[in-house]
Amino acid sequence: MKFALVFPKSTFLSDPLVWQPLGLMYLSAQLTNLGHETFFFDLNFDEMPNDGDFDQMWVSATSPQLGESRRIGNIVRDWKITKTVLGGAGAWANPESHKDLGYSLVVGGEADNPHTVQRIIEIANHSHNLSITVPISKDLSWVLPPDRRWSTKYKSYMTHDGKTYRMTSLFTSRGCPMECAFCESGRHGIIWDRLTRYEPLEIVENQIAECAQLGFTGLAYYDDIFILNRKRTTEILKMHRKYDMVFRCFLRSDILCKHGGFEYLKELRDGGLIEIFVGVESASNKIKENIHKGTTIEQDTLVLGWCKELGIACKMSFILGLPGESLETMEETRQWILKYRPERVQVDRLIPFMGTPLTDHPEEYDLTYEHQPDEEWFFKGRMDLGTKSFVSTSNLSVEEIDTYWRNLNDELISEGITT
Repeated sequence: MKFALVFPKSTFLSDPLVWQPLGLMYLSAQLTNLGHETFFFDLNFDEMPNDGDFDQMWVSATSPQLGESRRIGNIVRDWKITKTVLGGAGAWANPESHKDLGYSLVVGGEADNPHTVQRIIEIANHSHNLSITVPISKDLSWVLPPDRRWSTKYKSYMTHDGKTYRMTSLFTSRGCPMECAFCESGRHGIIWDRLTRYEPLEIVENQIAECAQLGFTGLAYYDDIFILNRKRTTEILKMHRKYDMVFRCFLRSDILCKHGGFEYLKELRDGGLIEIFVGVESASNKIKENIHKGTTIEQDTLVLGWCKELGIACKMSFILGLPGESLETMEETRQWILKYRPERVQVDRLIPFMGTPLTDHPEEYDLTYEHQPDEEWFFKGRMDLGTKSFVSTSNLSVEEIDTYWRNLNDELISEGITT
């Protein structure tokens, strides 16, 4: 069979051609291994196929792409020949909003297990406007390296110590044991579960080797916590040295402090680490406790200091308007940023995604919604200082949060410490 793998437009991104959609590439690997032909279409630069061009068309979309998923659904609703499947994080996190969009089949869950792939093919051939949820596998022993035939269409660069590296993205694990209340991916979210599953190390090396062969010189890991298993991470660092790769990753300050602190970070630096992204969220430990973050601002401060000592770029993100937020806690965050000055800072307002504890159990948190959270708000302009949010706390109105956010972003821009 011939399959079209389609990624919708990313209307919420300033540059949608930075990171490739790895979910479709994992699916392509399994489909190809089962003897099928796969063809890739990113609608940011490709035209969508027509009815009859392929046996099946599989679309994978994130939550902020719901508008584009709906647009495609309206096109394919009356197709007579090609069967259509919609999956990805959006359908998984919020199945209700993805029903009745016009696809033959909507799939929630981990779709790239070979048995699941075969099941989706068979169900899609005989369905119309059907939704199913598929299970999460207990391990990743079956995983195949993603099909990176199309990776070179995407361009991302990082500069470090005067050298420029061409970056590409990859995963080596799935899942997160943490319980951040705003996250779809942690132990209380709908994506994955509390179990962290790891790709076999030979699959990881296969990925790194192929990335090097394609001309990439840097790796951007999208694992929720790349450093979670130090022994395993040490083996991956050896692969970086073998293939002369630098890398960046997400990092939790509590995990780093628990598993070796400065010495672990130095080991990561010596294994190619040039940049980390730390979700600080708030400089107030009380706000961190309210969202079950699990880190402290003291740990974040240590990590930032170590990064400066070791020459690692440290990007930190913050969220205003979390449960319990007040003018005093927002000012704590502002003062911390201006005092410690991470190399780059990203400050956003709270966007409560569907499928997270904040939206599933709002009665447990100090939040009031002016209207129900939805994916559409996200791509009205996340960084547009003219947009109005819709979440308030018992201490702050929407207008007060929005005003503080706009003023803080203006100040950080003038200070040169914002992205």
